[in-house]
Amino acid sequence: MHVRSFLAAAALLTASFAAHASNFGVTVSEGLTSSFFDTANGNPFSGANTASATFTYNNSGIAPGVYNLLNFSNNAPQNQNGAIGDLNSTFGFSSSNVSNYSGSGTVTYNGTQVANYSNLAGFLGSAGSAGNPTYGSYYVFDLGNLYGGTVLTVNHDDGVSLWLNGVQVGTSVSGATPVTTDTFSLTQSGDYTLRYARENGTPSILQVGAQTPEPSSMALLGTGLLSVAGVLRRKRSA
Repeated sequence: MHVRSFLAAAALLTASFAAHASNFGVTVSEGLTSSFFDTANGNPFSGANTASATFTYNNSGIAPGVYNLLNFSNNAPQNQNGAIGDLNSTFGFSSSNVSNYSGSGTVTYNGTQVANYSNLAGFLGSAGSAGNPTYGSYYVFDLGNLYGGTVLTVNHDDGVSLWLNGVQVGTSVSGATPVTTDTFSLTQSGDYTLRYARENGTPSILQVGAQTPEPSSMALLGTGLLSVAGVLRRKRSA
């Protein structure tokens, strides 16, 4: 094999087992709802009395473990009648882990403004969901490039769905549900997105873990390929 081919193969293999990026692109919309929504159907909110934002979420503060991509969990009780409810800050977002924020719009419920996405401070102080349902939030997380063979474990309340190139991947509970777990075995490499429904008040749970089979042995193989390529390159230069 040509030395350049060796180098390319080795680099590709070792890159496939590199640590997942800690930055995730996020879009979130919020609005009033009289019924539960299904993440497989796309964004349920549009028009007046809705809010939306895009930003980068950094998860570098999450310690490696089972849920090593996203780990949001809020079990705080709702305020009376759900008028304020499940704040975005208590869900896990903060001024230190959110950047590149851009948002607009407000949501008013029973004469009270529950969401103001016009700036980051307003977003952090906004309610993300309320019971009955009354209002809720719809998220799309760009998980970045994941490799074939990766197994995603998603613990969630409420619904989720996983997508690759506009096509839904695997089966999942994509509507209102108690806390449940969905598992996705990825057969293709690519840039995956995860849709998430945050509704019906707390608990608000979204925990995503990724496991690649036998990463240590494959990384060792990649190191071996790089070593062989280095030897071939030195021989060719001699």
